[in-house]
Amino acid sequence: MTTSETTTSTPTSWMETPPQNPPLKRIAAEVVTTIPWLDTLARPLRHWLTNLYGQPGKSSYRIKDFLNGVWFGHPLHPVFVTIPLGAWTATLMLDMAWLKDMDETTARNADLTLWLGLAGAGLSAMTGATNWIDTDGMEQRTGMLHGLLNAGITVSNLTSAFLRMTGQRRAAITLATLGYAVSLYSAYLGGELSYSNAIGVNHVAWQGGSDDFVAVMNEQDLKPGKLTRVDVNGIPAVLYKEGRAIYAIAATCSHLGGPLDEGQVTDGVVYCPWHNSGFRLCDGSVANSPAVYPQPTFAVRTRNSRIELRRLEHA
Repeated sequence: MTTSETTTSTPTSWMETPPQNPPLKRIAAEVVTTIPWLDTLARPLRHWLTNLYGQPGKSSYRIKDFLNGVWFGHPLHPVFVTIPLGAWTATLMLDMAWLKDMDETTARNADLTLWLGLAGAGLSAMTGATNWIDTDGMEQRTGMLHGLLNAGITVSNLTSAFLRMTGQRRAAITLATLGYAVSLYSAYLGGELSYSNAIGVNHVAWQGGSDDFVAVMNEQDLKPGKLTRVDVNGIPAVLYKEGRAIYAIAATCSHLGGPLDEGQVTDGVVYCPWHNSGFRLCDGSVANSPAVYPQPTFAVRTRNSRIELRRLEHA
């Protein structure tokens, strides 16, 4: 074999080696893709929850807005999920301490943190399910498995709580410890949804913008009552003309990146065609969930019959 043949057949740097996902990530993906009945369970549950909340504008939809965190300006699920994880970690530590010294005060504190975790699990489940109904495909299946595991963990810990009340503490500790072990994998799935699949993040957070006005189109080409997509130095924006007023907000939905220019406008609110997130055209604020982050907005001016935009910063 010649030197040139050796060079051709052997990678010369790590950059020529195909990237591999970490083992735990591969296992998580394989588990989700090899359970076909996740979709079977997900479809009716998603349909039931969607009908329960109804459509934007109905009083029942305000519950969805609340649980999604519109009032908070941030998803509520990441806030509540820390309660069961933190409380049950404390339970595990206290249970281990009790096994060593059999102290009654330690036992009572372990029981207290267990019940605190159960309360937090209920809040986490409500907010998580509300976020989940506006996902699709792989993310929806992963969320379904995440929810099923959490439900099983909650039942396990609830059973453990009742066993403690009947004096069967050692059996209760075994059950709670097994539930805690499963919760670590479930928490990993939750992290995959947030950090790998960008569920619950602001999809326009990285969009900057020019400090100067940028010409985007001729004023005469902007049709009243029609959403029109334009480019502002690489940032997609959507224009809407109503009377003499021209509004401009980012065209990428902050919820999951849907194209707002393909949506519809009702009473000054533009609705995303993907999951029906509503944003006020006047200032980009959230009119209804599932979005909780406002849209970037643009200052608008007309010079020499050309529409010009400049990105505004939100307070």
